[in-house]
Amino acid sequence: MKRNYALIFGSLLATASMAQWQHVGLEGVSSTVGGVQVINGSIYFHSAEDNGTIYRSNDKGASWEDIRYASDGLSWKYQEHKRTEYVNHGTTHTGAHGLYRMTDSGNEWIDLGVTITDFDVLDNGRIVASSGNPGTGSIIISDQMGSSWVPSFGTDAEVNARLIGRDGQGRLLIQAYGENAQSDLGVGLFRSSDNGDSWQRISGIKHDLTGASANADHSIYSSNGLRVLRSFDDGEKWTTLSVSFPYASTRGSRVFNMGGGHVFFMCHEAGATVQGNLYESFNNGDSWTRVEEEISQHLIYNMARDINGDVYAATDNGVYRLKLAVATSVNEAKPNVAVHAYPVPTSDKVIVNAGGAMITELRVYDASSREVMFKPNVDKPAEMLHVGHLSPGIYVLRAVTNKGIATTTVVVE
Repeated sequence: MKRNYALIFGSLLATASMAQWQHVGLEGVSSTVGGVQVINGSIYFHSAEDNGTIYRSNDKGASWEDIRYASDGLSWKYQEHKRTEYVNHGTTHTGAHGLYRMTDSGNEWIDLGVTITDFDVLDNGRIVASSGNPGTGSIIISDQMGSSWVPSFGTDAEVNARLIGRDGQGRLLIQAYGENAQSDLGVGLFRSSDNGDSWQRISGIKHDLTGASANADHSIYSSNGLRVLRSFDDGEKWTTLSVSFPYASTRGSRVFNMGGGHVFFMCHEAGATVQGNLYESFNNGDSWTRVEEEISQHLIYNMARDINGDVYAATDNGVYRLKLAVATSVNEAKPNVAVHAYPVPTSDKVIVNAGGAMITELRVYDASSREVMFKPNVDKPAEMLHVGHLSPGIYVLRAVTNKGIATTTVVVE
């Protein structure tokens, strides 16, 4: 069935007008560039005001508690793996540069003694990180819990490498760059399908992709302020788009990729824009509309989405929330549908059944609320999903139907 783009676009515009950004806490508290994260249903806010403090909410921002992880830097990124916690720390001026660990058997954070600017905890407990050091070893990988480190990505002496994140299929992405590289094949975007043990060059793109935002629909977006970078095939081919609104800096911007062509552009550098700090596109970044709400008056550092479809934004005035679920289905307010997924557990395929309701789209989220699968235009009461490529664990499946939105769990063994 062909997608009716005009109908979808018109529907998005109509329903988006119902959605509003609401302030949900920490008024007057500014964020680090680490911004906001959603992990296991909890919202984490990285404060630039209180040295070494992360704020956490377990009730969608209605209340917040503070977590002090250390005393020698601001937090930039937080991750959990089983019963171990990790925090990337740094300062406002130098950025992130270190890593702390704490287990449930301890009561203090342990400095792992590595210089890193970004990290990701893998399914097997190992850690891959941007070491912050130029040349060989700028992508490093640890044993479990980060006790020892070895180089993961080999580069020549004139090349740096940085961790970009993951593509829509959950595969690690890094970017190698350098003006004096010995070979053009040594720079570009690289992907790993085996948790950092090997890397495949998939693109020769040289524009900075730091802060790239991927989605399970295979799209990736990034920004360097004056332009938006876009890929529809998990990073293999890229298009460069000039922003269609006043922006005066190559720094201080990020994009958040909602999937399906819905993208937010945000500014966290004072003075970079004169007409507001938040813009929205419903057509893959080809055109943009300024968000005419209070949030646009503040600097915005990043966004994250929970499994219910709500979006959280970290600003210089605390946290704002957009209940985007309202913009997804006009029936969201009165869900009267249940969705089931079986068999449980599964190692390959799962059948999703909405009990007679017509399924519009399916989205699957991992424990950190990262979308790992997106299937639009289902238009059937039942659908089979191939989940064998996902790592073992419990996932949340969100089904949008003609009778409302329902969620269930998928267990992959």
